[in-house]
Amino acid sequence: MVASADGSIRERVTELTAELVAYRTTADRPEEIEACMDRVAAFFEDAGVPIDRYEDGGVPSLVASLADSSAPEVVFHGHLDVVPAQERLFSPEVRGDRLYGRGAADMKGGLAAMMYVIERIATAERTPSVAMMVVADEERGGTHGARYLLEDVGYDPDFCITGEPNNLDGYMDVINRQKGIVQVSVSATGEPAHAATPEQGENAIEKIMAAYPDLRQVFDDRDGEWGPTLNAGRIRGGEALNQVPAEATLELDVRYPDEETRDEVLYELRQLPDLEVKTMGHGNPVDTDPDEPHARALLEHARSVTDRGREVEFTRKPHTSDLRHFARNDVPGVAFGPEAYGSHEEFEHLLLESLEDYVETLYEFATGGPYG
Repeated sequence: MVASADGSIRERVTELTAELVAYRTTADRPEEIEACMDRVAAFFEDAGVPIDRYEDGGVPSLVASLADSSAPEVVFHGHLDVVPAQERLFSPEVRGDRLYGRGAADMKGGLAAMMYVIERIATAERTPSVAMMVVADEERGGTHGARYLLEDVGYDPDFCITGEPNNLDGYMDVINRQKGIVQVSVSATGEPAHAATPEQGENAIEKIMAAYPDLRQVFDDRDGEWGPTLNAGRIRGGEALNQVPAEATLELDVRYPDEETRDEVLYELRQLPDLEVKTMGHGNPVDTDPDEPHARALLEHARSVTDRGREVEFTRKPHTSDLRHFARNDVPGVAFGPEAYGSHEEFEHLLLESLEDYVETLYEFATGGPYG
């Protein structure tokens, strides 16, 4: 039993989630991010869990650790930053068995639940080698959070669990595969001219528009939903409406499965003539072996806790996460969060009835080793 005397698991985690959701932790509000991180730090300090605080590029992070080194056996990972939303979504609301609000799913619900588990583990008879990493820039790539803590500070866990929700069919399924990401700019060069005599110039925007169907063709109809995908996210070009634009740039987000590589994706994009392709960012795909001891143990604990008429399974998700930074540093990991839906959407919500199953699974996993 992991519930504390001052409230049930569901009550405590719901209350903490609602408190965290109320912080407007978008990238343009660093003061809110700092205040929310202070609240997380105070939670661990009150629980008697040692913490180390960090900052890189103006982005705060912390590690709360029950391990005696920077190489814990297991690290829980959570992020407190969220994507922008209407102001009303920062006023959390419980309706029935759901808590609504920005970040309820992605991922302040998972963050609060993991914090609660760490608090309970700290009082367990056997204190395992477990730490928790809390970052604030996952939605912006994780460079100053997870990647910084792994590659510059030097944290080196054996295994990572990020509390991201699966947002998929399948109660409490464990995500062991995620797509990689390549973000690129595709630029075209034309010749400026007066808009009244467009035939005297070459329109760079039109060159981009003409090439786009070919770009789509590279990725369409390949390997179904687990094949590579392409999204045109931004386009820029032109200086004035009455001038033929001399330059245009299209920015693309490409997601690719672990069966492919970044270099293969870039090679295909660069086969199109008269376009310059530059890499803006990249994240590794995740492909954790289902027989990896920690992953297998987590799955078995989830199966023993839940009773929904079907077994918890490993699954895959096209979305990326900070797991890519762990994969980049050869740390296996999975995404495993409480049931939550609508990430980045208006109806984003946390399914409260899943909290007890989730907390119990993590607690039993963390205190039940060994994993080998």
